[in-house]
Amino acid sequence: MDTMQGGQERRRRYSLAFKQRVVEEALEGGESVSVVARRHDLNANLLFTWRRRYRQGTLTGGTEERAALVPIRVAATSAAKPVSKRADGGELELLLASGHRVRVRGAVEPALLRTALEVLSR
Repeated sequence: MDTMQGGQERRRRYSLAFKQRVVEEALEGGESVSVVARRHDLNANLLFTWRRRYRQGTLTGGTEERAALVPIRVAATSAAKPVSKRADGGELELLLASGHRVRVRGAVEPALLRTALEVLSR
C-alpha cells in the first residue's frame, strides 16, 4: 500500500478493524509480536504501539474512521434540582442518538469514557 507521490512516500492508513484483528492475533500467543508484524508487513514497534493502545481502549482507525462532529443541544436543568459546585470534577450528562443517557459525575479517565461511549453508540 506504499505509494510514491512527487518523490515522497505516503503514510499508510489502517482501518480500526484491521488493527484490532492484527492485535488480537498478536495477543493470542504462540508467536512473537515480531513474527505477527512481519506476516502483515508491519514494523514491530507499530504493532507494540497498537497493542498498548488496544489495552488502554484508545486504539483508533485511519482518517476515514475519525469521529464526526455531532450536533449538541444545551438544555436548562430543572429548577427543582439545585446545581451545586463540586470540587470532584462536576457532572456531565449526554443523551445519545441511540436513546442511551450517559451521566458522568466526578473525575473520569478519558479513555474509559471514550470506550463506554463507543460501545453505547454501536
